[in-house]
Amino acid sequence: MNELYRVIQKRADLRENVKLIGIGIQNTPYEVEHFKKKHQVPFPLFPDEDKSIYQAMGKAKVPYFIGVRINKDGSHEIFYAKRGKMRQKPDEFLALMLNLSG
Repeated sequence: MNELYRVIQKRADLRENVKLIGIGIQNTPYEVEHFKKKHQVPFPLFPDEDKSIYQAMGKAKVPYFIGVRINKDGSHEIFYAKRGKMRQKPDEFLALMLNLSG
């Protein structure tokens, strides 16, 4: 995921428009911060100590990837949702996401 973030940041056309976040299911803020430092994660990570995000997502098993497009009118839609490891190289995964998102 760190490499995917770097690929996105290298592209001026995507840097401000494509965002990554991570959610630490049942993790405290301390645990999330420790993980972020240990793995040098450059994108935002959020603790989900009470599992409310996990519950809202239908108890999705991890890892779980969700692509969300925010439309010009402020509405949003999920264009990708898949459980499991990212099987492609980061640049290939990004190309897939860009293609699917339109």
